Amino acid sequence: MTNNIGLLFELEADIMSDLTAKEQTHYHWREPEEVEAVAESLTALGYKVDKIGTLNNLLERWRFNQLPDFVWNLSVRTLSRNRTALAPAILEQLGIPYTGGDATVKSLTLNKDLLKPVLQWYGILTPPWYRYETGKDIQSLPPWSSSILKPSCEGYSLGLRKFDNQEGLAVLRQQVEEISQLFHVPVLCEEFIAGREITVGIVGNSSPLLFGAVETVNAVGESLNEEVLDLQAKRQGKFKKIGVDLADSKLRGLRDATLELMKFFAPLDYATFDFRIASDGRAYLLDINADATLHPQRSFAQIAGAAGLSYQQLIEVILKTCLARWEKG
Repeated sequence: MTNNIGLLFELEADIMSDLTAKEQTHYHWREPEEVEAVAESLTALGYKVDKIGTLNNLLERWRFNQLPDFVWNLSVRTLSRNRTALAPAILEQLGIPYTGGDATVKSLTLNKDLLKPVLQWYGILTPPWYRYETGKDIQSLPPWSSSILKPSCEGYSLGLRKFDNQEGLAVLRQQVEEISQLFHVPVLCEEFIAGREITVGIVGNSSPLLFGAVETVNAVGESLNEEVLDLQAKRQGKFKKIGVDLADSKLRGLRDATLELMKFFAPLDYATFDFRIASDGRAYLLDINADATLHPQRSFAQIAGAAGLSYQQLIEVILKTCLARWEKG
């Protein structure tokens, strides 16, 4: 179907060139190691790789009729509830097949306040929540003791904070206002689920070609329990990932929910799903990452390695999945 694959991505320089950009709100760029690893793997598989970069660069190529046959989409943009949907929407208009979910699924999975009702409707357990509208006065504390506060349409733990009811209503109002002012979106307040945090990775649409999971643990290998995987912890490398076996009966809920959602949201091609397992064994879905990182040292690469796949084989499996569904139309 294709010999020439274009790579869409934003590096730190692309994002932070905006004079108003701040790391705490704009940390969406792709690391050079991820872009290079994907490019090198595709080259080794026999494809000609064109590092297009940003969407603006793609549109410049369109002006001069220099578009690729196929696009590997790593573009996520910033500060828009449609930011992850922009690339697939434009690529669809240009008639270029691409990797990953379409504009609908990318937007839905990014906007947590829209995703969570869908999960409830579909029967997938997710922490109970409130949606605080921008500027709306909060009249009472949530009915659970600890909460996670976060922007309604962000990823990578941007803006995420833990709040305990003992801090009082005034602090809750202040923290919600700060998040709202930073991101200019409604704020989600969801019950904090203490327990294990497990990320499930999957490649495939009609059936999984790669399916595995890793657990986030602290420096001494203990489950997170009361700890929170916020942006600061991620940047500091405070936690690490260890492989877990989804065949474990305690993880059956994760396996079943992931398979159901992968089919429901198809085509996703590949994605990761973040769960918290409470002390009573119930698995709560926190997030669906339809723009999951393919950095060679992050979760997806670890999951592939545990399944006996090299990084290049992971890229090959994803590409075969994408090409197969485009060839089917």
